Amino acid sequence: MKRRLEEKIVLNVGGARGIGAAESRLFASEGASVLIGDILDERGETLAKEIREQGGDATYIHLDARREEDWAKAIAQLESVKGRIDVLINNVGINDRNKIMTTSLADWNNTIETNATTMFLGIRAVVPLMRKNGGGSIINIGSTSSVTGTPFAAYSSSKWAMRGLGKIAAREFAADRIRVNTVCPGFILNEFNETQPYVEALRQSVPMGRSGSSEEVAHLSLYLASDEAAYVTGQDIVIDGALSMPSYVLSQFAGK
Repeated sequence: MKRRLEEKIVLNVGGARGIGAAESRLFASEGASVLIGDILDERGETLAKEIREQGGDATYIHLDARREEDWAKAIAQLESVKGRIDVLINNVGINDRNKIMTTSLADWNNTIETNATTMFLGIRAVVPLMRKNGGGSIINIGSTSSVTGTPFAAYSSSKWAMRGLGKIAAREFAADRIRVNTVCPGFILNEFNETQPYVEALRQSVPMGRSGSSEEVAHLSLYLASDEAAYVTGQDIVIDGALSMPSYVLSQFAGK
């Protein structure tokens, strides 16, 4: 039986840990050749080795997504070794939990650059090669903060920017058969938050009664990367156990 990403070439940026690592493992198991781009060199090398030992095809490259020259290097490597790129995943992100009045300009700029500008640079870097080879899929990992407006000034704003840019890119490159979609995870328990004091309260606020996992997000990304999603573009797909649904909030007052 043919695997879902057989012979596809994937550049997974921020792919060394968290959701990105889950995607790297899953995509390789589904037949993709995965180039893991990250600034966590030791973790990236270890993950690529682990995937190869399990029979997958994975290579690590140091890629600071804020630097155009690093993007150019990654694309040049893909073109010279693989000849093309089929899928780009933008996983890069940081979380600043300050409100407007407590966010410094430096923190604002750093968050916007890391979360949104990296996506802009990535799209510009991969589109010429995707056009040359007849299309591709770009998957941006956003957040439900871009649909609910959580009170984290820089973080939420950067995620709204990602949604907007994703829609603009989807329209601009549709004729090139380049699909652009944004995945919006809610409460995903992983190494970034598992020791935080708010975890249990947040878990209890999810209508499904549990947190999500990096692997569940990776499976959604797998669908968007595959040919099964050939007609899906310009979408913001929420994966959050109904946490962001306003109807759930209102339902708490029904009959009272």
